[in-house]
Amino acid sequence: MPRQDLTPSRGRVNQKLRTRAAIVAAAQELFDAGTTPTVAQAAEAALVSRTTAYRYFPTQESLLTELTVTAGVESIEELVARPVDASDARARTLAVMEAFLRNTFESENQYRQAARLYQDQWLAAVAAGESSPTIREGRRRRWYAQTLGPLRDQVSKTEWDRLITALCLLSGPEAMITLRDVCGVDERTARKVSAWAAETLLRETFGEADQP
Repeated sequence: MPRQDLTPSRGRVNQKLRTRAAIVAAAQELFDAGTTPTVAQAAEAALVSRTTAYRYFPTQESLLTELTVTAGVESIEELVARPVDASDARARTLAVMEAFLRNTFESENQYRQAARLYQDQWLAAVAAGESSPTIREGRRRRWYAQTLGPLRDQVSKTEWDRLITALCLLSGPEAMITLRDVCGVDERTARKVSAWAAETLLRETFGEADQP
């Protein structure tokens, strides 16, 4: 009997991400207007059911924590959105990683809280019967794919997916927690190690960078 594929279709995952993003965006608009949003208020503003909204954000605390870590990366989104070509794609990617790590360390308490909430949501979803829960946007994957976009045609799909996935491992709250708690290094050392690892991955994938 063939093995059943339990992985959700990409279309279904993308729809979940869009729904989650709509709830967060609606909550942010309410917050900007002077209201501390509840999950129910965000659901109504996003035109989704309360049941759906509570699947992504079971408590007001989880919603407000998401707003905190989302608002902290506006400058990174701006950096990613700037035009980039093949000559500066690597440098832009390293700059995005550095900015994200710096932001993560500066908001360490909030990111640790968010990491705890993500794990609680994942465990609750699995307990409810979901085989592959979608509980977060995964924005760093989008960032690195966009900044390295001009180099995409230089490698195979397998090499590309491997590189983007590996770069995601080097930044964000999970990397910060590992570097802090497992490796016991300070922020400066953590950022240097991540930059070195990223440069190594880029060199292994694309070869030596052209010198000006």
